[in-house]
Amino acid sequence: MWPRALIEELAARRCIIFLGAGASAGCMTTGDNPTSPPTWSNLLDGLKAIARDKGSLPIVDDLIAKEKFLDAAEVLFGSTNSADFSAYIREVMAKPRYKQSSIHESVLAIDPKIVVTTNYDVIYDNYCRSGQENGLYNICKYYESHLVSDLRSSVRQVVKAHGCISDPSKIVLTRSQYFRERQNYPNFYKVLDALFLTNTLFFVGYSLSDPDIQLLLENSNITYKGSHPHYALVPEGMNASIKNAYKEAYNIEFIEFPAGNYARADEMLKELQEQVILRRESNPA
Repeated sequence: MWPRALIEELAARRCIIFLGAGASAGCMTTGDNPTSPPTWSNLLDGLKAIARDKGSLPIVDDLIAKEKFLDAAEVLFGSTNSADFSAYIREVMAKPRYKQSSIHESVLAIDPKIVVTTNYDVIYDNYCRSGQENGLYNICKYYESHLVSDLRSSVRQVVKAHGCISDPSKIVLTRSQYFRERQNYPNFYKVLDALFLTNTLFFVGYSLSDPDIQLLLENSNITYKGSHPHYALVPEGMNASIKNAYKEAYNIEFIEFPAGNYARADEMLKELQEQVILRRESNPA
């Protein structure tokens, strides 16, 4: 079920795992009323409450309904006070103290050299730094300058491509912010583009409607036609023409799980984890 080539790439640590919002969607708080991190729709709905231009909200609702999340975010962010935004993002993403998901556990067990995430939360970051993993992981945000030195070290890397709740002022939420930060921090994105070119990519927790993956694919060099494809774990049911277009444009192979059956997606990742570990044990070199 899992492509042998992907298992080999992960076992050899030549594969970068990308964690999307779906990786954190299964995280929960503890207590009597557990909650999970907001989806893109939830996040934008919350921003509507603090937006100053209430007249634009019908436009925002229409954009959200059409899953044009980047455009909806652009409209909302333009009418939101930065202090209010910082308070809101910390309230929904930092204060609840979410625990790691099954996806996080499988990814850590697979033990890639590099994990890139577009998530703002620190759930996977904290999990990597807990227990016996403490001290083995470096976290690098796009606006920091230590990525290259980190890559040359033996420690594992968690790369925050769109910022972090530790500094809400540098969170990338809109398309214009993304292009602005590529201009402001070109060296980081040059390194990221080089990693895209020289490694296999495995996307987990993304859907094709996810604006984060759209930005990553539209503005990277992974369109290079190498012999090894990239991979994405996605729900079944995507339009065949759109799926073929993504395969053709970005050389991505889709591994599908039953739509809505996230327990099965977790099982599939655990199966992949076991196969990667077995491959490493049989070929330690």
